[in-house]
Amino acid sequence: MMKWVLVFVLLIGGIGYFGYKALMTYGANKLMNEVSTQIVDNKDIDKLMDDPAIQQYVEDGRDLDSLAEEKDLPFHTKEKAMKTVINKVGLDQLKEMKNKALDGVSPDERREMEATLEEKLSAKEMEALKLVALKEIKKRQSQ
Repeated sequence: MMKWVLVFVLLIGGIGYFGYKALMTYGANKLMNEVSTQIVDNKDIDKLMDDPAIQQYVEDGRDLDSLAEEKDLPFHTKEKAMKTVINKVGLDQLKEMKNKALDGVSPDERREMEATLEEKLSAKEMEALKLVALKEIKKRQSQ
């Protein structure tokens, strides 16, 4: 009897763990799609590309993950970006931003979203988020 309870608990735990991972991956993809298409605009990309280190990495075709490690940024993957943003900004506020982004973002709404993110995230976290978005944009352009 105890053996079946243990198997059941392990099975439920495994399903929960992998379900959580799948949900975070799905959420990270959705968030990065919204950030890279609605919130991060060409001015932000140009500003990032003005950084000589980023220019060099992009021109050389090197991986932006190693740049994130060199700059000692707190994250460089979509999943870690998602966790950080959810923890710092909050799920309710993110849903509100997402709903605004789905309807199209006016310049005022975009500034409001940026201000919220800048208020809740550190400068390094914002840079990391923009670098992850840049990575996603570059990935889409190469497909």
